[in-house]
Amino acid sequence: MNAFPFQTGEELEDLLIRVFLKAADPGPAQGRLALTFAIHEPDAWLRVDGRSGQSATLSRGQSARAAAGDSDLTFAMSGETAHAFWRGELNPVAAITAGKLRISGPLLRALALAPGLAKVQAAYRAETGREDGA
Repeated sequence: MNAFPFQTGEELEDLLIRVFLKAADPGPAQGRLALTFAIHEPDAWLRVDGRSGQSATLSRGQSARAAAGDSDLTFAMSGETAHAFWRGELNPVAAITAGKLRISGPLLRALALAPGLAKVQAAYRAETGREDGA
């Protein structure tokens, strides 16, 4: 039985779109960054493009996958790792060390996004029915 709030890549993409819209994290726009989240098991792609400096635009699926090579940062992980990451239950450094999370691009730019991560994680927990982080 799958304990995740998604069964398919499309459901995961839908969830992440809702989460990013709810969180309204200004980090990618402030940093003028384009981020891609490449998730496997299930296969899901999400791109958050803040390069305009205005509000970030979101793309998903094949559109996000096609633009991934043009992203400043790409975060690659499994659906299980993504769920733990967005719930705030995953230590990113431990996940990178264990090979569960791969980041392509400048690590310092990824670290600069950390202040907005709590907002996105709270939005994910709210969308999945667990706002307390437990």
